[in-house]
Amino acid sequence: MSFSCPHFDIDRDACLRLKTDCIPGRLGCVLRDNSVFSVAAEERVAQRKEEQARPDSPLLDGARRKPPSA
Repeated sequence: MSFSCPHFDIDRDACLRLKTDCIPGRLGCVLRDNSVFSVAAEERVAQRKEEQARPDSPLLDGARRKPPSA
């Protein structure tokens, strides 16, 4: 992603303001009113929910799992 947000937790790929996974432009996001996205935020939110619903999902607690460190 290429954006700057004071509410972005880079370690968890999460939004500190909304206390959920970071999807720029989603409802409640500070970037929603001043940014243009090639894929609508609502579509990306729906896609993320589908990913989280899969039993083999790499997502945990709304944030992407970090690969284990060696």
